[in-house]
Amino acid sequence: MGIKSVKLKSMTPYPFTTGPAFDFPQNHPYYFSNFGYWEKGYDYPTAAKKMAILTGDAAGLNKDSKLLEVGSGLGGSVFVWAKDFSVGEILAVNLEGEQSKFAKDLITNEQLNSVIWKEGDWKIISNLEDSSFTHIICLDCIYHFQDKPSFYKEVKRLLKPNGKFVFTDLSFPKSIGRFSLYYKFLEFLTSVALVPKENQNTTDQTLHTLNDIGFRIIRTEEWGEFVYPGFAEFAKSQTGTLQIFANTILHFYHSGFLNYQFYVVEKSEYSL
Repeated sequence: MGIKSVKLKSMTPYPFTTGPAFDFPQNHPYYFSNFGYWEKGYDYPTAAKKMAILTGDAAGLNKDSKLLEVGSGLGGSVFVWAKDFSVGEILAVNLEGEQSKFAKDLITNEQLNSVIWKEGDWKIISNLEDSSFTHIICLDCIYHFQDKPSFYKEVKRLLKPNGKFVFTDLSFPKSIGRFSLYYKFLEFLTSVALVPKENQNTTDQTLHTLNDIGFRIIRTEEWGEFVYPGFAEFAKSQTGTLQIFANTILHFYHSGFLNYQFYVVEKSEYSL
């Protein structure tokens, strides 16, 4: 594999930096730090916004939606929800730090009055009232969350009956022996990317967890072919560290150890 010489420790994790706002090509006011959904001829701004548009379409967002987004990053997604889907009530939750400051300033400067921005990890949503939202979205961030099953339960509590939860996540289709070089390198890669060990799940394991909590599965799709190759090609124009990172995850995807999954689930009309 030639992976012994790979060094990624200098890579600043994107959940905590505004780097993508300035290093990646962006179309104001749509600033993203997601992997993007790539089709032929796409550039980064198009691919990144496409991922958000597909998510909003699948959720069925409209002017009557009451939306909670957890993990709003640089804020590009809330502009998609507000401007492209006409959502009038949006609560955005994101970690305190560079990205939140950037997004809040952007929202203020653009007078995007439909958005309320709260800082903190996902656990701050436990203070919100039951059945408050028609839609909850996590776009390209949930794999960073600690204790995802508890997060799923909070999502179910906060959704109105028939409310939809739409999210993207990493999936790990095949197990790797603990003494394999693949195992040790994937362990290092996911630690650099801030993916907790307990989040390295197969799609079936995630679906089982969601079913046990009481969600109805509406749709699930593998997006790896539309995510990793395009992002790796884009990364060729970026820093050497990002190129190494992108090519490494592409290698794990082609080897069958990594995929990218899209989920749409619903709270039952009769669910508590």
